[in-house]
Amino acid sequence: MSLEQIVWRVIELGRKEGIFNVAAERAIFDSVTAGKSQPTLLLTEWQPTVSLGRSQNYTLDVDEKACGKYGVGIVRRHSGGQAVYIDEGYFVFSAIASTHMLTPDVTYLRKSFCDIAIETLNKMKIPAKFYQPDNVVVMNPHYMTLGNSGQIIRPNSAVVAQGSIRHHISDIDVMLDVLKVNGHKLQSHADEIREILADTTSYNPDCKKDDLKMAFLDTFFSYKGKHENGRLTYDETEKIKEIADIEKQPEWVIGDGSYQSRGVCYFFLNGRNLVPSISEFLAYNKPSTADDSTVK
Repeated sequence: MSLEQIVWRVIELGRKEGIFNVAAERAIFDSVTAGKSQPTLLLTEWQPTVSLGRSQNYTLDVDEKACGKYGVGIVRRHSGGQAVYIDEGYFVFSAIASTHMLTPDVTYLRKSFCDIAIETLNKMKIPAKFYQPDNVVVMNPHYMTLGNSGQIIRPNSAVVAQGSIRHHISDIDVMLDVLKVNGHKLQSHADEIREILADTTSYNPDCKKDDLKMAFLDTFFSYKGKHENGRLTYDETEKIKEIADIEKQPEWVIGDGSYQSRGVCYFFLNGRNLVPSISEFLAYNKPSTADDSTVK
């Protein structure tokens, strides 16, 4: 079958716990790897969640007590990178396909999916730009982060290209309380942090989240071809339960105590900290590598 004949399956999960979304992405990834499922574009809605990078220190970069206070979930994803706080204010997608459909070249993969997000935002009259290696930014007049991309790679098999766009900021006070950077709380840095976080509604108040989704789908499939609405298979649903049962356990979420602080992904551009007052305890954070996101 040629690539032109392949039809993408589009799955919208609705609002779920973070652990369900992470497990669903992995279950579909495994199914695509095994040749049991067609390439899939997964659109997820998140209940408030801190998502840690695969090799990120739990104790230094998330406040477990604060998460319990607000009912914020904590997950450890399979991709590398830094912590993100995700809630209903974000548009989140995962494109899952074989390596002959999506390149495993991390540099190209990151830029190509950031470019899809940027083209989508430009359609909505939002002046987004790419900032290497994996950021979507605006200038107003300094750099402000608006979205990013990530990836999971199984060599010679399948790829997940992840991305998110901040539609609106729901509750920055909660975000600042549940995240930490290298063991330091963030509330005293709130003014500086607000200055570097952009969202689509600030530029286009008429841009509803559904409008953003439809513009993204239009852009994505102008490059990726045909698609159809789909649903999880029975095997994928069962695998989600299995993965979630394992990955909600403390030993997975807390991870290896030797992991280093990675901080918060919104605060760094190509490893450089955008928040001057935080630089004293984490000035530079090396961008994640292909190894950080490669799984067996």
